[in-house]
Amino acid sequence: MREFLNILLCAIALVILSACDSKDSLEAIEERAGQTALEYYHLLTEEKYADFVAGMDGADSIPSAYKEQMEANAAMFLKKQRDDKKALSHVSLARCKADTARHTAEAYLNFHYSDSTVELVCVPLVCRNGVWYMK
Repeated sequence: MREFLNILLCAIALVILSACDSKDSLEAIEERAGQTALEYYHLLTEEKYADFVAGMDGADSIPSAYKEQMEANAAMFLKKQRDDKKALSHVSLARCKADTARHTAEAYLNFHYSDSTVELVCVPLVCRNGVWYMK
C-alpha cells in the first residue's frame, strides 16, 4: 500500500511539474513554428522557389508537373509583389499562435516593402513528424 502511495505521489508531482512547464513549452513551439514560416518566406524572397514549395504540406507526394506549376506560381507571386510595391525589402515575424492538440500554428509575418508599406500575412502551418510545413 505504501509503495502504491509513493507511485501515486510521484505521478501527481510529474503532472504538476509538466503543467507548470507547459507555458514555456508552448512558447518554444510557437517560436519554432514562427521561425520556420519566416525561413520559408526568406527562401521565397531569395527566389529559391523549389525549396519554398518543398516547405508545403504534402509537397513530397505531388506529381512533378504540379510541383513545377506551384514553383511558377511562387515566382509570379513574388514578381507581382515587386511590381506592385516596388520591392519586397524584407519579411519579419510579428507573432505566432500554436494549437498543440491539433499540431497546427498560425504565423503572422510582416512583409516590408521599399515604399515603406507593411502588410501582415497569416501563414497556416501544420506539424508532421516534428517538422513544420505550410498548409
